[in-house]
Amino acid sequence: MVSLPRSILQKLFGTTPGSGAVSQDERMRSFLELLDRAGIHTRPMEIAIGIGATGAVSWLVLAFIMRPSPLVAALMLIVCLGAAAGGFWILLQMKLRKRLEAFVTQLELALRLISSGVRIGLGLRQALAMVIEEMPDPAKYEYMRVIGQTNIGVSVYDALDSLSKRMPGSETLMMARAIRIQSQTGGDLGKILEQLANTIKERRRIQRKISALTAEGRASAVILSGLPPFLSGFISITEPSMGHALFFTFPGHIALCIVAVLEVLGVFTLLNMLKVDV
Repeated sequence: MVSLPRSILQKLFGTTPGSGAVSQDERMRSFLELLDRAGIHTRPMEIAIGIGATGAVSWLVLAFIMRPSPLVAALMLIVCLGAAAGGFWILLQMKLRKRLEAFVTQLELALRLISSGVRIGLGLRQALAMVIEEMPDPAKYEYMRVIGQTNIGVSVYDALDSLSKRMPGSETLMMARAIRIQSQTGGDLGKILEQLANTIKERRRIQRKISALTAEGRASAVILSGLPPFLSGFISITEPSMGHALFFTFPGHIALCIVAVLEVLGVFTLLNMLKVDV
């Protein structure tokens, strides 16, 4: 029961865009890098076991409630395992996005620390070490990795490029490129980093304003997505015959599947309508 979720995990997380047949080692390495970026330090085997157990428990609960035929039960098992893997994928993306947002929020202060260190005569590597001493995770952890790469012979500019790939975003990319270009063309690095920090500050202010303006639309999406499950539960309690027909008959199961698909499409459409790129 563990091998199936593991294969699902590799299909979901291990493929590399633009590649053909990718080896299993490369897929696993890509998955481990994704876990590291999200700050998850659980082993892949433990994740696979957790997904398999979650899918099996969900299937047992549904089978006990709905009492389906053997063929439907087998299909339900596959769906439950797929849903468990999909749920982990959603959780992974949420943690990844949350950690990236936390890093970008800390980036303004990190740039100001680096700028102040450079202006008082410290080297770039020493200025980066100030971030490790003064800031919490994830900035501390990521800049510690930058310093660790320089300790084994990687140039600080290449290490910052690796940072921009681990924590992808326009702000991190601007920082890496600005520092590399300044090293080639010269100029006041402290002033450049200070201006970049001010730019990031303004971008964050605009993003907060957009978040406030779209709060009503997000609340509407939450209410609309929660309304059908609430109504189905209310009808099942107040009208037991209708609830039995909905949850314990084949036409009711078809109706539930159609409603679930429409719910996902509706929420996806609303969220895309509210998305604004800065």
